[in-house]
Amino acid sequence: MFAKRLSLLSGFLSAAAGWCLVASPSGAEEISVSCLSFPKKAPASIELLVGPGKTIPIILQSHTLTEPVKVPRLQSWRFGKSGTNAAGEFAFKTYGQVKPGAARNQLLVIVVKGSSPAAGLNILSLDGSQKSFGPSQMLFVNLAREQVAGLVGGKQFRLNTGKHTIIKPQADRGNNLCFASLKYKRATKWRTFFSTNWPTLQNARGLVFLYNDPRSQSVKMHSVVDSLVRVPVPEP
Repeated sequence: MFAKRLSLLSGFLSAAAGWCLVASPSGAEEISVSCLSFPKKAPASIELLVGPGKTIPIILQSHTLTEPVKVPRLQSWRFGKSGTNAAGEFAFKTYGQVKPGAARNQLLVIVVKGSSPAAGLNILSLDGSQKSFGPSQMLFVNLAREQVAGLVGGKQFRLNTGKHTIIKPQADRGNNLCFASLKYKRATKWRTFFSTNWPTLQNARGLVFLYNDPRSQSVKMHSVVDSLVRVPVPEP
């Protein structure tokens, strides 16, 4: 098990405000990028700045990962909207940014701070290769205020706010099933909020977000299954 801190607290992200002009190096290495957003919302369109005056569209969606796109490796990837400044020159309003990881295949988890992407984005960059995050593995991201602990397929973990971990559950409840229990700590007491048998993911990986329900403030879960059986996209 490993745990890394999300940019929610201090690290991966330094959100920039306002309109700004940018430049980027030429001949940068190309990286394959897929994205998944949270919380669960209707898809929204933003842009990724990939060079001077150049952007590509990115769809923020919470139900499934986006199709991989090739983008240049820059000092930071900046997401937002393009426009023009008072002089009529290209400018880019940054909603959030992240430093690319070392892998050539990256998965970006994008957390929308408010009602729309313009409110700001926190971004977590993960190695998206199957070697690092592959079949039967599960990513847990704790976005709740409380500490969360889990026992899933014989694997135990504990996450403070803003941390994540990847585990590989084992089938301990029969063929392709594992026992899963999740609890959170409020004050000095641990409270179980999820307990059931889960299927193990033979040809897929799971992404699980733990968060506070806006109304009840109880800890809830949002999960996405990413199939690793890729269907080729037809040529236009």
